[in-house]
Amino acid sequence: MIEDLGSYSVGNFISFGDEVYFRLFERHFEKWWPLHPLMLALGAAILVLSWLGKTRAVAIGLAAALAFCAVTFHFRLYAELTPVGKFFGWAFLLQSALILLWGFTSKPIGKLRPAVPTIMGAGLAFSGLAIYPFLALGAERKMSGAEYFGMSPDPTICLTLGILLMCARPLWFLPLLPIPLLWAAATGGTLDALVASFAMALPVVASVTVAAAIWKAVSLCMAASAKSGIQSNP
Repeated sequence: MIEDLGSYSVGNFISFGDEVYFRLFERHFEKWWPLHPLMLALGAAILVLSWLGKTRAVAIGLAAALAFCAVTFHFRLYAELTPVGKFFGWAFLLQSALILLWGFTSKPIGKLRPAVPTIMGAGLAFSGLAIYPFLALGAERKMSGAEYFGMSPDPTICLTLGILLMCARPLWFLPLLPIPLLWAAATGGTLDALVASFAMALPVVASVTVAAAIWKAVSLCMAASAKSGIQSNP
């Protein structure tokens, strides 16, 4: 019995093929164009505001993008293929609420930001904004079937992870990272089962985020310890 369970893979639980799945993005493009450039502009604004430490404005922008993606993609398109679509629709809405909670209750990290994790976060956010749409070309898909920030879940989560790495304090990683990491695992498994060339893109982003988040937490703890040591020994 256990041996039989070990023979299963993600592909055994997917009832659709790559053409059907990637067609979702074309349908989404056809319905919502020309909103895509506006979403890209929103993503660029979020990245700039993150660098400036404008946490509340960043949270509003991210929350809006996550909620829009939940309603227009997960609930209306992905849920047609699998019940997982509805599950992640609610998960993205929950993530949107958590982002707002973070933005309006957390103190800005300001000058305490460790340089390397911040730069890594900016790179991940930029990848979600400017590189993800071109992954479709490498997979021989049209740009009308490409994935854009705010419109499709993968680039939206990629940018979100980068922004959180830039702006969030380590304690906030505990409530803010699980849903993005869960989606990264789910989309990685799905795309791998569909033999997509970029299947590991978001799982790699998630792994880098976790490593950089640990680095950030350790760096801030060391900085706090050094500061307390200086104050206790004037």
